[in-house]
Amino acid sequence: MPAPVQAAPDNVYAPAAAPAQATPPATTPSPAASTPADAKTTPQLEIAVPPDRTMPVDAVLLRNGKEVPGDLRYVMLYEGTLYLFSSQGTLDLFRADPANFAAQQGGACGRMGPLGGLGDARRYAIEDSMLFFFASEDCMRTFRTKPKLYMEPQDELPAGTPEQQAQGLAAVDRWIAWAGGKQAVRESEAFRHVATRRVGMGTAEWDITETLEITGPHSMHRVDLWNKVGGTNADVRRYEIIATPEGATIGGNTGKATALVDTRRVSFERTLNRQPYAIMRARYRPEAGFLAIKTGEGKIGDADCDYVLTWFDGDATYLSIEKSTGRLVQQGFVGRDEESRNTSLTLDAVTYAGPEALRLPTQWVISRTGEKDGFKTPAATITVVRKAPEPAVQPQAPERPRRPAASPTGEQPVPKSPPMPNPASKP
Repeated sequence: MPAPVQAAPDNVYAPAAAPAQATPPATTPSPAASTPADAKTTPQLEIAVPPDRTMPVDAVLLRNGKEVPGDLRYVMLYEGTLYLFSSQGTLDLFRADPANFAAQQGGACGRMGPLGGLGDARRYAIEDSMLFFFASEDCMRTFRTKPKLYMEPQDELPAGTPEQQAQGLAAVDRWIAWAGGKQAVRESEAFRHVATRRVGMGTAEWDITETLEITGPHSMHRVDLWNKVGGTNADVRRYEIIATPEGATIGGNTGKATALVDTRRVSFERTLNRQPYAIMRARYRPEAGFLAIKTGEGKIGDADCDYVLTWFDGDATYLSIEKSTGRLVQQGFVGRDEESRNTSLTLDAVTYAGPEALRLPTQWVISRTGEKDGFKTPAATITVVRKAPEPAVQPQAPERPRRPAASPTGEQPVPKSPPMPNPASKP
């Protein structure tokens, strides 16, 4: 399953371009002598924080509709943003529950979403009591016209009767059997998806090669390589996200990687958890809390299908599985479209990989749910690496008895007979 199409190179996992009024990174002066002595939240030394990563007004009061300038005596660094407060009281409130007051999406631009560029902390808005930063004035205007379209949704834990759950699991198992079987899924240890598409931007065209890799439940890797058609090596742009159980980073052409905070990491993992491969693997991961609930049945094209809602690791995906064969016909979820808007998407499988790749879909037609027209993704190359079989243990033949050693004359020694009892002896 391809990730949402991005509009431009600078909008693919890249830090947002600095706004026109931004100045080079400056050093925030150290607080005055009256600053509360808390080394963790109120730095006593100078902190190098760019102006676009410094929130100039009190974020706690802003939630209540009051725009009050912050004071350098009361500051806290959180998720890469320096927050200024107007008093010790509001600083304490923020420190007690920073996620409640800090910018959503780890400070990423509210319109571009968690995996877009970072927003400017001086360009902010409150929506539903949540703080958002924006990369540009245009981003902020677009967001504020219909904010719900851009706010990251959370999938709810589905509910179903025991019968619906049993039917859902049976449909998923039928799909897995069609794709290659339970053993093949269990033995797989790595998944790789590579696809290239061409997009136009202004007068230029770009070939974008997207590589997705899954090597474990929380070990994922994505690289987007942009090559300008007719360009040179200087025009190549690379954007990369790496997630491991220990942490996650996002980087670009500069070679400098930035840590992905939890909210942005969750969004990244969600995009890969909707890969059919990840869903299959989750079926056999007890810690994933995998659920499969049959929600109905119907016809898609010529295929009679079971409709199944799957859920694991907090992510929900709808599957349409053909009754007679187990083939995955269609997939659906709430995701971002080519303009970074959250919408319900439907993906119709077009082609599939061979059995060596678990017969996973390699090409889709993606459309907004309810709309007839969609776009066909480029055909992907999918590789699934399976664990090498352990070498069979060869049974050892029983040890043959050794022949007695030959005498120096070449004759075989005669075994000694046991001593005969002496009949004259008495016990």
